[in-house]
Amino acid sequence: MSSPVLTVVVITGKARDRIARLLDALAGQSIAGALEVVIVSLASSEPGIDLPGGLDAVVANHPGSCDLGRARAEGVRRARAPLIAFLEDHTVPESRWAEQVCRTFQTLPLITAVSYAFVNGSPDTYFYRSVFMAEYGALAHPLPEGGAPAMAANNVAYRREALTAFGAGLDALIEIDYFLQKAMGSGFRISAAPQALLAHQTNRRLRDLVRGHFLYAQMFAHRRLKFERWSLLKRIVAAAAVPLLVPLLRIKRLFQALAGGPNVSRAVAALPVILTLYFAGALGEAWGLLYGKGPEDSLVWLELDSERIAG
Repeated sequence: MSSPVLTVVVITGKARDRIARLLDALAGQSIAGALEVVIVSLASSEPGIDLPGGLDAVVANHPGSCDLGRARAEGVRRARAPLIAFLEDHTVPESRWAEQVCRTFQTLPLITAVSYAFVNGSPDTYFYRSVFMAEYGALAHPLPEGGAPAMAANNVAYRREALTAFGAGLDALIEIDYFLQKAMGSGFRISAAPQALLAHQTNRRLRDLVRGHFLYAQMFAHRRLKFERWSLLKRIVAAAAVPLLVPLLRIKRLFQALAGGPNVSRAVAALPVILTLYFAGALGEAWGLLYGKGPEDSLVWLELDSERIAG
């Protein structure tokens, strides 16, 4: 068997319909024969994962684990390809997605990472379009060629050597990509792959979305305290300011990313939903700064177990 060009790492839970949909899309890639797929399953029970014929894939089972960082790091350590692309199990790549990711790395040999161009993978209604703009508007198709925001997370591709350089420390850093990318320092360079289209499916219900944004931001704040060692005074001051400032800052960054593009009007129309979710996230961040990370299974529930809806 020839060595793969790209390893796709997927962390999955109990939603077998989602991983089946993703694997079918990977089997249908234009360069499917050059792919390797590493699936790390955290489902507490193991009904099994059906692997499409002809797809070079392996499954590692860690039933009941809540450690997403360790799961993602295991995917890196099992990878044989020089390029590693992470995909959430509630995404579906267009048929030339992998080809475009590889082409971007080959065209730009100095970059560390590649971000994808996202489309709404949930129903085409005002609510789900608005949620998509809140979560992935800055990376929404169409993207310009070249630079991409360093906020690309969960669904992002890296050069394998940039990840393995962290050794055992990778487990903690890779749980949330922001801290991994920050740890790479000045050597971190990311580019967009405008034709690497990926459909992202969001949560079905507003209450799950609000809860998810709160919990993710709470975990993010807790990890920031761990890595950056903030003083108690700084935590208190930041917690007071975050609910007011962070939603406005995120809105500003979103419209800066969209400036001059066709998605500006969609973001304007989506502002009620965007502000709701950004404010929920800001409250979660403030809570995390004061009280810590919350339930151990927060990220597992958000990424793997919460109900998603496909379009």
